Amino acid sequence: MPADEHSWRQDPQAPAPGTALGPLDALPEGEAKEFRFGEGRRVFSMLAIRRGDAVRAYVNACPHVWLPLTYRHDRVLSEDGRRLICSSHFAEFSVEDGSPLSGPVTPGCRLAAVPVLVDPEGLVRIAS
Repeated sequence: MPADEHSWRQDPQAPAPGTALGPLDALPEGEAKEFRFGEGRRVFSMLAIRRGDAVRAYVNACPHVWLPLTYRHDRVLSEDGRRLICSSHFAEFSVEDGSPLSGPVTPGCRLAAVPVLVDPEGLVRIAS
């Protein structure tokens, strides 16, 4: 299923623009940190990846199988910090833009980005 720039908002549990995820310093380099919104079976899960003072975030769902990238384990960021790796079937996606790097590559098949920003106080927030 192709991901457009607003597809993440279709989930009823998705966080609203402006929602704080926490301070930039709480996001460790070299890890993908999961954030969950909602309860029970209807949880919106996203991964945030810090690279220096920049943060990228994606819906925690492999576009090939719609299982969380973290389905089998939480260590889904490659050693070099450039790729997110699906723990279910090992497809790889670019941290920079969510595009597929290995695994089934079909048009429009990419991770759904969640826009984030670092505000002047150093908090990572959901952008609009």
